[in-house]
Amino acid sequence: MASLMCRSLVALAVVAPTLADDPPKALLPAEAVWVMRYDAKLDGEVTGKPTDAVRWQFTVRNERVAGNLADRKPGDPADHRIAGEVAPGSPPIVMLRQDGPKGLVCYYTGKRVDEGRVVGTWFDNRGKSGDFEMVIEKK
Repeated sequence: MASLMCRSLVALAVVAPTLADDPPKALLPAEAVWVMRYDAKLDGEVTGKPTDAVRWQFTVRNERVAGNLADRKPGDPADHRIAGEVAPGSPPIVMLRQDGPKGLVCYYTGKRVDEGRVVGTWFDNRGKSGDFEMVIEKK
């Protein structure tokens, strides 16, 4: 009996380190273009037209998000910057701040509902608000 317990403990000791060494699964991809649709009505549904979509280039490191409009060149005065973070959980929560020209500030708070899809609400400093949905652009 003691021999069986020793073998079981040795087997656990051999298996356990490999489980602990597995890196945690990323909450968002490290590099991706996200297509964001939004509207100007807080009702839990995104009713904006697909042609109203905005493309964002995101880089994610240590659950911190940084990015800008995917269709703009670096230094373009019409570019918008975005930064934020992803909080682990079930579901993961995404919080972003967008800074644009002429003092525009917009906050997005949402949750990852599927791999590559985030939904939530937005508010800006000009009194507007609404719902949004972001999905990873298919290549």
